[in-house]
Amino acid sequence: MTRVFGLLFEDGRNGILAIQPSVPFFGCQRYEQHFDVVDGAVDIDLLPTPAGVFYNVGFKSPGDTRRTDFTLRWTIPNQPQIDITPDADQNSAKSEPAVRATVYERVQLKRVADELSDSLEDNSELTVELSQAKARVQQLEEELRAFKRSTNRVLSDRDEMIALLNEKNEPVVKTVYLDKPVPPAALHERIKRLEQENLRLIELNAEYYKSVVALYQLQLDKARNSPQALPVEVQNSPQKRLLRKLLGK
Repeated sequence: MTRVFGLLFEDGRNGILAIQPSVPFFGCQRYEQHFDVVDGAVDIDLLPTPAGVFYNVGFKSPGDTRRTDFTLRWTIPNQPQIDITPDADQNSAKSEPAVRATVYERVQLKRVADELSDSLEDNSELTVELSQAKARVQQLEEELRAFKRSTNRVLSDRDEMIALLNEKNEPVVKTVYLDKPVPPAALHERIKRLEQENLRLIELNAEYYKSVVALYQLQLDKARNSPQALPVEVQNSPQKRLLRKLLGK
């Protein structure tokens, strides 16, 4: 590689130096390469050109995206470095290193200054964005607190309205008191026993009448089968009354 450096434009302009080989060669492609021009000076590394090959060189202003107009042709010899500063060959060998060093330092200083300026600008933008973000966060927090207060107020009003509606829509309940005497437990138990005893006596009486009917039926059957005898009549005995009652007389 050959270092190409020096003052290319005496007016100290800034821009881009576009370089493209006339034909591609080993190690160098056909595509256009761009290098920075700082205060009219360049400091780049290029491959030495073979015989019959040269570099097309053109200058473009910052932000220019049009097609490059190549106005120079460079052939680069195979040597460590080339100073392209005007009248560089007339300077003495003693002063030449100082000029080269000064140009190189100016290029590097310009690069560092540009990077520092970009960093400071980015830092300022980030500071502004951070302040805006903090202000936005505070605004959102205040809106959230206001929303919570509004929500609590709405919920409280809703509860009050529900309570009022419940009071208005509450059904009317009429309480009726009935005076129904309830017997004591002992009296209730005695009534229950008497009812049970009454049922038992009714059943026993029914069995008794059944037995009397069966008895008289047997007597009638026996009377039909035995010789006739004068009956002994009892005019008003319990049996006669029961028999007349059963026979419907």
